[in-house]
Amino acid sequence: MTDHFARMPAFVRERIHAEGWTSWRGVQEDSFDVLFDSDDHLLVSAGTSSGKTEAAMLPVVTSLCDDPPEGVGALYVGPTKALIDDQFARLDRLLRDSPVPVTGWHGDVAAGSKERMREHPEGILQITPESLQGVVCDHALVRRMFPELRFVIIDEVHSFMASDRGLQLLCELATIERTAGCSPRRIGLSATLSDTATASEWLRAGTDRRVSVVSSPGDTAGRVGVKHFRLPADPEERKKAVLAYYLELLRLTEGRSCIVFTNSRGSAERTARSLDKVARSRGSPDPVRIHHGSLSASLRRDAEADLKGGRHPTVVATSTLELGMDVGGLDRVVQIGAPYTCSSMLQRMGRTGRRGGRREMVVVCLDDDSKWSPSPPGVSLELIRAIAVADLGVHGGWTEPVRPPAMPFGLLYHQMLAYLKGSEHDVRWPELRDSALSMWPFRNVSEEEARELAMHMLAEGHLHRMEDGTLLIGLKAEPVANGRDFASVFEAPQETEVRAGGEAIGTVQGRPREGALISLAGKVWSVYRAGDGWVEVREAPADAVAESKWESRPPDVDDRVAVRMREILMSDEAFPWLDSAAAAELSSSRSAFREGGFDGCLETPQGFTIFPWTGTRRFEAMRRTLAEMEGVEVLAYASPVWIAVRTQRSQGQLEQGLRNIVRSSDPEDFVLLEDVEDMGKFERFVPEGLRAREFAADRLDFGFTGRCLRP
Repeated sequence: MTDHFARMPAFVRERIHAEGWTSWRGVQEDSFDVLFDSDDHLLVSAGTSSGKTEAAMLPVVTSLCDDPPEGVGALYVGPTKALIDDQFARLDRLLRDSPVPVTGWHGDVAAGSKERMREHPEGILQITPESLQGVVCDHALVRRMFPELRFVIIDEVHSFMASDRGLQLLCELATIERTAGCSPRRIGLSATLSDTATASEWLRAGTDRRVSVVSSPGDTAGRVGVKHFRLPADPEERKKAVLAYYLELLRLTEGRSCIVFTNSRGSAERTARSLDKVARSRGSPDPVRIHHGSLSASLRRDAEADLKGGRHPTVVATSTLELGMDVGGLDRVVQIGAPYTCSSMLQRMGRTGRRGGRREMVVVCLDDDSKWSPSPPGVSLELIRAIAVADLGVHGGWTEPVRPPAMPFGLLYHQMLAYLKGSEHDVRWPELRDSALSMWPFRNVSEEEARELAMHMLAEGHLHRMEDGTLLIGLKAEPVANGRDFASVFEAPQETEVRAGGEAIGTVQGRPREGALISLAGKVWSVYRAGDGWVEVREAPADAVAESKWESRPPDVDDRVAVRMREILMSDEAFPWLDSAAAAELSSSRSAFREGGFDGCLETPQGFTIFPWTGTRRFEAMRRTLAEMEGVEVLAYASPVWIAVRTQRSQGQLEQGLRNIVRSSDPEDFVLLEDVEDMGKFERFVPEGLRAREFAADRLDFGFTGRCLRP
């Protein structure tokens, strides 16, 4: 232990002795140097189980104990309720014998706890961005709670950086600093950052402090394996293949503490239900649980408790268990379907090995011959993407660069209303404009664009201007600003609460009718009573079939992943971590790729089928540019795989035409009406031209013109 140990409060030292710690880890030593001996912000990028939480919290707790501040001394912001609850339990144990209280605050926390914090703010507040928005809209409360706020800890900082939710958090922090007159240091924690420069810029946004970076790969020892299954279209053969698939999934998980990750809630429900049936039929003693964002808090907590409780549960989960909560000593992680991003794969793999064991992930790829696939004939893109993501992420240590939204006009609308809602004095346009544009999220928004938005809000009745120039929230915006969901900047689809035996088990999208079958919590239910926003259900017979659908857009595929997929198909490179079925499928996919001419431009009787092997944003830009070209008709496409066009032009003429159109056009010229009609939650209150500008900035990348149709 270094001299940092002696600087810590007695109860912390006692806890360290009780845990049997005899030395600090490297990431902790370096973080202590920054937090104890400088005034910098701190970004900690280190592998899971590297001690990031202690690296941040021990100096924070020391500061709050040595010199107790007025009001809240430290703000911990987490991306999920589950992570906040997990960190609350850890901090509560650490601080049980200390003068520093810790308070959790989110939608599942009792109102009494929040009221006590409002009346007597102190210690450490753990909160989500949505709950924090409700606080910062009351400027008097901000001044009472945060006059001497010293630290803001942002956990899993990478999960915030690429979203409006993260920009909302930066706006909230700017509001706190401006309103309360405080200047807290920011501490960002992440296990999956390869671009610390961008993360540092995001973390220090709107402040004058520099960012010190502590970076360590942590313990990366581990292995990944990839398996492949094919489900035939023939019904009898399909039954055998499905049973073999679930028997193998049972073999991978039985007798172990496992999380089986899926890429969607629907897949999680289907997998949990079928795996549980097979496990019961084979007499397995291990429970199968399920965990995703549409389940009730009590069911999610039950699954978490099983993971931590020393049993051998298999929990089928979505991204709700991906982020850094402690889920105990997992033996293995299984991923159903190829991950879309390296970042997600590394996060999920990092759930294992937290008790000194080996990190282990098995990716199970499934091709279903009875369903349409966007893959070129004979090529398993599911398998190829799994290999590419594993090779880049696990073996190469690469993760996708983070791109914060560039033109968040919907958030600007939201923040204008939030400022007016919280202000205690008359506000005129110069003040409203300056308060918004001074925030880092709007660094790319010009005064002219801000004025265009404000004039639109006036014309639509969302702002009201008095004769003396004072601006008020307009009649049309009052239901928005005072609504229950104003605190959230993402759109929540219409959901129905599902109750069984009087207890809530979760929600489904839409409004199920009486007699409908729905899938939830790993079971099929029959609706026997429906009310306003709720249904009562009974468990359906064992042979009942249903599938609840939840709308979500898959993450973008990065250019580098797409390029690596093409390289894998073009090469003869061997991957020893594939099972025999996956290796055979890779070999046949390579043969089909080469024989079919799926590398670039494939000539057809009607024109061409183009395989650009590029990421989602560049693919979309290319498709839209082709659609604008004279003498070219886009017949069909599957993003980001192929585009079929009818044309008499040659490949060279297509390439030159693409370059000419891009050179002579503005990006927003390629935005369609349906694009701007289906954007973010508050974008519908933004003028159409600004919405098009936002869509083009965040969803299209015209960098494809450098290579055009020749990957």
